[in-house]
Amino acid sequence: MTQKEWNDFVLENPPTFGAFLQSWEWGEFQKSIGRRVERIFEKENGGLLATAIQTELVAGQFYWFIPKGPLGGRKISERIGQIRANLADGAFLRMEPITEPGGIKIVERNPATTSVIDLTQTVEELYAGMKPKTRYNIRLSQKKGVVTEIVSLDRFDDFIRLMEQTTVRDNFHAHPTAYYKAMLEAMTDGEVKAYLAMAFYEGQPLAGNIMIDFGDTRTYLHGATSNLYRNVMAQYALHEFLILDAKEKGFKKFDFWGIAPEGAGEEHHWFGITRYKQGFGGDVVEMPGTYDIPTKQLWYAGYRFIQKIRGR
Repeated sequence: MTQKEWNDFVLENPPTFGAFLQSWEWGEFQKSIGRRVERIFEKENGGLLATAIQTELVAGQFYWFIPKGPLGGRKISERIGQIRANLADGAFLRMEPITEPGGIKIVERNPATTSVIDLTQTVEELYAGMKPKTRYNIRLSQKKGVVTEIVSLDRFDDFIRLMEQTTVRDNFHAHPTAYYKAMLEAMTDGEVKAYLAMAFYEGQPLAGNIMIDFGDTRTYLHGATSNLYRNVMAQYALHEFLILDAKEKGFKKFDFWGIAPEGAGEEHHWFGITRYKQGFGGDVVEMPGTYDIPTKQLWYAGYRFIQKIRGR
């Protein structure tokens, strides 16, 4: 099995969205930050592919996480059976398959719902699919002179400063700085590209995104914005630039990576960001979510009891 064979199989048997999480490069990135990664790959009988990432628990226990997988043409029950045989040492398997696998559904680990823009449309159709307020904010950012570009790692510290402001302002937890840097360093030369894009106003960085390109899809994975000059709408200019750039480079999809499920109200913690993302148009795409498959039943029962006490 080569890196190309692995990625070719992923692209031929992709999840509904988020294929980069099963790419060879994503597994190498996980290794670079000290995580144990196991790869399962079989071509026979419809095929099976899974990148499994070991995640530590207490008392020397751990589980295997398979993001946006397993993939392949075999029945989901057969895929799970084979994976359990290969990864029997964990307390449980946690996975995000294309079809419901049975097991125990938990709070989603990666987004189960997203918004995807069809880039095969004309530029005029892309703008027509945006909400009027979004088009207005894009024009405003242009009038204010916001500058957008894909940047090198020399701008990494600027991105982290923006992320620090964003986490305080919007009250969420970010990954450690080393996580973002390792991601950008690990995925530069292969079929999966991770990179920074930023928007500037009067020379100051006001918005920054970590993007992932893989196959026919560009994904907006992480974003951060400044507390300054919020009236110039820098983030709108940045996303317009990245969408049009992706179309020009031949990508077919732009994935906004995570929105609230349809019907969710204002109490949902993703309500605001969902309204922003859907302002650019696109179609709602869903997957079943995240499931646990216990391998050590008694241990898992205790784990779930503690998680319920903690409200998780």
